[in-house]
Parts: sequence; structure tokens; C-alpha cells
Amino acid sequence: HQARLFTKFAAYKAARAGSIHNASVKAMEDAALAVLLPMVSEPAGGGAEAIIPVAGATDYGTKWNRVKGIKDNKLEPGEDLKYAAVTICGPLRGWLKPNAGEVDFDDPAVASGGSWQDSERTKLRVQVTFNYRMPIPFANWVIHRAALDQVIPESLRLAVKGAPTGTVPPFKDPAYARLAENKKIYVIPIRATYTMRMQSNIYVNKAEIPSDNLCLFPFHY
Repeated sequence: HQARLFTKFAAYKAARAGSIHNASVKAMEDAALAVLLPMVSEPAGGGAEAIIPVAGATDYGTKWNRVKGIKDNKLEPGEDLKYAAVTICGPLRGWLKPNAGEVDFDDPAVASGGSWQDSERTKLRVQVTFNYRMPIPFANWVIHRAALDQVIPESLRLAVKGAPTGTVPPFKDPAYARLAENKKIYVIPIRATYTMRMQSNIYVNKAEIPSDNLCLFPFHY
């Protein structure tokens, strides 16, 4: 629950950073990670994870320099998982004029036209995924298995309706399963979204502006 609250605030900070930095994913992930650092854990032996408390600037700097992979936003060597990942939900590339070069955030004509989609051109919508390493031995295993629908009755399963008993829906990214099976690291993706009006121009042809909305995830992803 605490990690969920942190993730929601991280989504706000990411959207704020993106709004003033031309929807830069790097800037947004840096902002999100700065918020989430107090919730990041590290191996403590025996299957446990230690969460170093952050009570001030000195603690913050100590943790930033200590936790493996945090500076590169890389959760575990060999896996393409970030501690904090930002996905742009909108605007989509097709909503913007392809030859515009950039979209003036403060031009009233950009958001005009009468349609709902027109008004969305200068709104930045983002989804933050916090890959939360659960810190408590056994409890993390139980929660992780429940999320994978592996050890709970069919009546309580969080799977696709009508799926055969015993069917394990795959994660979109199998890295979650690999970390659990091979390294006993139990990671649950926690997601939150936020929308904010742009305060800087969007560069239409930058790779960060998606063609499709990739922010729709079934639970078992």
C-alpha cells in the first residue's frame, strides 16, 4: 500500500517533469525514480530485502550511491527491467500534424477544432511502472504466486474468464518470472497514471511520442 502511494506521487512528478522537458521519457523516469528511491530495497540475505530508510538529504545521497543499478535505473543485471519505467499514453503521434516539427503548447489554435481529441494534443498522459522488489521472506513469494494465479483456487483466480484450471497466464515481460524462479527476487509491477497540460513544446518526430496507447495492461502483466 505504501509503495502504491509512492507510485501515484511519482506519476505526478513524472508528468510535471515531462510537461516542462518536451515530454522527455528520460527526464520523467529520473523524476519518478527520485520519488521512489525510499521504497527501493536491496538483498539482505536469507531471501529478505532491506529497505534503507531515507530521513534527509544525507540519507538520500547515501542510498543513491549504495543501491546497485539505481543510477542507471536498472533493477537487475541481465534483465531489461527498470526500477521506474515511464510510458507515454498520449498524445499519440497520429493526433499531431506530422510536418509540424513541434507542437506549440501555448497556441490556442493547437487545441481547437471542436473535437475531444483536439483538446488532448497538448495534454501529457503518462503511466509510471514501479517494479517493486517485495522485501518480506515467504510473504513476497505468496503474493507473487497469487498474482501469477499459481496457488489459489479457481474461484479466486485473477485470470481470464473461462481459462482452464491450472492455466498460468504469462507475464508480458517474462523477466518477472525469471527473477522469481532463478534468483528468488519477487517483483510486482505497481502502476499509476497522471495527466498534465504541457508547459513546453512537444517534438512531433521524436521516438518518445508513441503511435499507439500502450498503457492498457491486464492485471497478470
